[in-house]
Amino acid sequence: MFRGVIFDMDGVIVDTEPIYIEIDKEVFSDYDIYLSEKEIENYIGVNLREIWKELLEKNNLHEKYTVDEVYQHHVNEFYIKLKNHESLVLMSGLEEWLKYFKDNGIKMIIASSSHSRIINFIYEKFNLGLYMEGYVDGNAVENGKPAPDIFLKAAEKLELDPKECIVIEDSQHGVRAAKRAGMKCIGLSNRKSEFQSLELADMVIENFSKDNLKKVLKK
Repeated sequence: MFRGVIFDMDGVIVDTEPIYIEIDKEVFSDYDIYLSEKEIENYIGVNLREIWKELLEKNNLHEKYTVDEVYQHHVNEFYIKLKNHESLVLMSGLEEWLKYFKDNGIKMIIASSSHSRIINFIYEKFNLGLYMEGYVDGNAVENGKPAPDIFLKAAEKLELDPKECIVIEDSQHGVRAAKRAGMKCIGLSNRKSEFQSLELADMVIENFSKDNLKKVLKK
């Protein structure tokens, strides 16, 4: 039986990814970078700083702009859009899972590639501190997903062995990171799954239903 649950945030806690794709296209175009939706989807789960490092080099813009410059611009645009997005809600059924885990002494934490400013906004907006032990952001570790660092750091914060934790992820990079950390992983399938392989996950679910909770508890 697991003693800790590590949640990815975007696409797991809240359905922010359609918003991110919209902002990604806008910000990339500011630098004359034009990517298809599939190309953007392939970056889901990757640290934004690493994305910009790659894009600036690929597009020969690394001498014109710094990674920090474009990264901060991108984070600011994300934050403004999320803050003003009236329909932002927790994923359906999630709160019942959080209450169950809390009531049964199972520790929880967020481990997300997003910037701490973004995670903290979501964390406070939905009062996740009622259930969770905090979060680990993408800049808190040296290597982003698919490296295992962020999940190992999360387990450390929970004061648990990695083998005592399960991860809930919706991206192929996140699933790989969880498995490399020696953790069981629950893949959350959603509308972007056509671009994301969750085949390495120990189980794939489509929602936070009561029946799926029962299945997860057997893992």
